[in-house]
Amino acid sequence: MDFQLITGGPDITDHLAFTTTFTHNNVFYKAALAETISWEGHLTGTYDVLLQSGKGTQRLTLVKDRDGEHWRAGDEIEQIGIISQEVVDLLAAVIKEVRS
Repeated sequence: MDFQLITGGPDITDHLAFTTTFTHNNVFYKAALAETISWEGHLTGTYDVLLQSGKGTQRLTLVKDRDGEHWRAGDEIEQIGIISQEVVDLLAAVIKEVRS
């Protein structure tokens, strides 16, 4: 799974934002992920995700579980349908790779 970082302008603190593509269960996905930033400009520890496939587009938030090791999809209203935990795990693997 490859990723491409999205950078901002010079002399600006860049928060993590990137795109990635992957295939899962014979479905090709494109995803754009960005660290969620509060209205006060602080990182929240979550990621906003726009996930697109031939089955449609979902907007969701990835949230770390209480154990701090695993990710899950948030419960926001904008999320249409239920995203599989396997796809969440793939996105989490990319986050880990990008952060290292």
